[in-house]
Amino acid sequence: MKTLLILLMLSTTQLATSQNDTLIYVGDPMCSWCYGFSPELDKVRAAFPNVPFEMVMGGLRAGGTETMGELKDFLYDHWIDVQKASGQKFNFSILDQRDVLYDTEPACRAVIVANKLKPGVGYEFFKSVQESFYVQNNLPADIDTYIHIGERFGIDPELFHKRFKDKQAKADSYSEFDLANAMGVKGFPSLIAKIDGKLYLVTNGYRKSDEIIKLLKGRGME
Repeated sequence: MKTLLILLMLSTTQLATSQNDTLIYVGDPMCSWCYGFSPELDKVRAAFPNVPFEMVMGGLRAGGTETMGELKDFLYDHWIDVQKASGQKFNFSILDQRDVLYDTEPACRAVIVANKLKPGVGYEFFKSVQESFYVQNNLPADIDTYIHIGERFGIDPELFHKRFKDKQAKADSYSEFDLANAMGVKGFPSLIAKIDGKLYLVTNGYRKSDEIIKLLKGRGME
């Protein structure tokens, strides 16, 4: 990729209001390239263990009305490309469940709810949702799937269910989607860095961790 570390032209942002350097990840747990990017992002985070990390859910196909049957060929081609680039495992069987809606909002909402109930688990929960969909082929609208993932992180299942079904949770999801759009993010995964009070778009799309780490260090991130 030829993506360079470029300045994001933002007048205001709801994120990274402190003076600390920060990494901001904009993604969607049902985005295949985000799934492929997770191992690379793990390495980036490991290279900067003291840098705060924040997430914004992007809403790749929030409210989507197309089914797996309608998107099968498109998704299959994308998943093959991601698998080749990243080495991530895919279970393609879910593509045969023709009537399943490809709506990514519930998965995004689950991540947001989990992180509100237990701050700090958002990214690991996000990755668990990715594995649940891409490897275990759990359905994206199945709330029980997210409840069980939450239990692994010590989140009370009844409380998670209540918060997930609350209208405010869905409103929170769309607020994050609007924020991602306001930040100028046009695709996922996107990684933004706040360094010395300025925001930079590090990558808009899949990118290897060594390139990202080199760019961030070049900009002075430690």
